[in-house]
Amino acid sequence: MTMLNKARKILRSGRQVILPGPQRVDPADQAAWEDAVALWNDLFAPFAPVVEGADVLELGCGDGRLAGALAASGRARSVTGLDHHPYWTGVGGGAAWNLQDMAAVELTAGLETLNAFEDGAADLILARQLDGFLPLSGLEDRLERLYALLRPGGEMLARLRCGDGGDSQDAPGYGFLTPTAWVALMLGAGFEIAGQRRVWRTPADQGAAAARLPEASDDERLTAELHLHLIRPWESWELDALRPFGDQRRARNKKAG
Repeated sequence: MTMLNKARKILRSGRQVILPGPQRVDPADQAAWEDAVALWNDLFAPFAPVVEGADVLELGCGDGRLAGALAASGRARSVTGLDHHPYWTGVGGGAAWNLQDMAAVELTAGLETLNAFEDGAADLILARQLDGFLPLSGLEDRLERLYALLRPGGEMLARLRCGDGGDSQDAPGYGFLTPTAWVALMLGAGFEIAGQRRVWRTPADQGAAAARLPEASDDERLTAELHLHLIRPWESWELDALRPFGDQRRARNKKAG
């Protein structure tokens, strides 16, 4: 039995699992919570991020149920969901739900909220569709901002849709960002890449991408999505700040010896 099927079975019985959703689930709401479990299992779980005791920030959180499920699991210390509109209240056709009993989760609307967080506020950032959440204008600055929001050693898991050479900035990957371009942007922001997965275009879309990107490699043309596991490394100045404590400890040990 797959993890998703196990999660569904336990959700139906009302018991806790890795991502169970709230303990009191309205039967009419069951499918939405199961979708949150499915999203986690399909997109984020394969990279095995550290959730235990983490402060989690989810970008483009939609109706907020994944954030709610993470908080309800008891694994994360806190979960903050951010989207352009408060879909969790029913706005924009979102499925409303009650956050009242979930002190560990906070859902916030507005891209500008990114600037309100303190540097180093998160251990884990989740982005189910980063190019749909961040506009192209100012993209490099915002990626650097996400880097700054992570504590040293923190992780970001991001689904990045890839462009097929079209000229619309509303298109996946803003129309032109290929896997190599996405990787270059992430490295430029300071991230290290710990892992990646690709989702291939459907046969119907492959011909159009090949025609628009004739000079690109097959992998570049045919990749519809790039899923990246990114690490915010320790900077040299941060390691230097730790060094005096190590020097003091070694001096004490030498004296004791």
